[in-house]
Amino acid sequence: MVSVMRDMRHWRAENSAVVTEPVALPRRRAPGAKAPVASAAEATVQRRPIPWHLYARGLALGLGLGVMVWGGWLGWQSLRSPSFMPIETIHIEGLSSRVPLPEVNAVLRPYLQQGFLWMDPRALRNALMQLPWVANADVRRVWPDRLDVQLTRYRAAARWLGGSGQLLSDRGAVFTVPEKEIPADLPSLFGPVDSGTELLATLKEFDGIVSPLGIRVTALEQVPSGGWRCILSDGVRLVLGAKDPQGTLRRWVAVVPQLKSYLVAGATMDLRYDNGFAVALPGAARSGSAQGDGTSQGEK
Repeated sequence: MVSVMRDMRHWRAENSAVVTEPVALPRRRAPGAKAPVASAAEATVQRRPIPWHLYARGLALGLGLGVMVWGGWLGWQSLRSPSFMPIETIHIEGLSSRVPLPEVNAVLRPYLQQGFLWMDPRALRNALMQLPWVANADVRRVWPDRLDVQLTRYRAAARWLGGSGQLLSDRGAVFTVPEKEIPADLPSLFGPVDSGTELLATLKEFDGIVSPLGIRVTALEQVPSGGWRCILSDGVRLVLGAKDPQGTLRRWVAVVPQLKSYLVAGATMDLRYDNGFAVALPGAARSGSAQGDGTSQGEK
């Protein structure tokens, strides 16, 4: 019992030496009240040391990237330079009086200045095909410094629609050349826009039929009704119907040598009759008579 009392006194003595302080609880601010300002001691933040090694590493990385970009740009400029891989040899086929070398060189010059690597063959081909007589152009680069150019020119077969500078090739293609370059002996063709190939075939047939007379067709027109009008090299004009014009022309060739007096320049012969043809002589036209007046009928 005595020992228990002694322990209790000892415990009280130790607990009485401890000074306890009340814990301050956070106060609630009234609505609209300002927050308390922290003191200078409370606002002081402990500063960390500057990581100089990270800055140095970033600077070195930036300098390395800059050197790489600069070197890449210099290399790109070297590749873009025409002097890096110049075109040393040019082989051109298809030159003629219609497609002369000076005109072709004028087109080639700006493309040759681009060098072998950067010259665009397709663009050069399109530029060459703008020349008046060039129907097709084939452009190829041959490693490491050669350029091959093959030109195909139009072969004019006739004037098209009688227009200034418009010609029809032997394959039915319409193209334009300067008026001074049009051959003087070309026949003239008139007809619908897409009828060039048909007109060329008909012209060839008519020429073959009248050739025994020592003449040829100098102008041929397909009228909207389907018939044909043509002018021969001796100045005689023929009118044919849409039905079997080749057969009608053959029958006329067989009979007309017997009527040479009617084969004069300016005479018009209408072959749309079943048993003959009508002739209008230029003298009747000069006399002022109406078309069809003063004509004579030649029977087969």
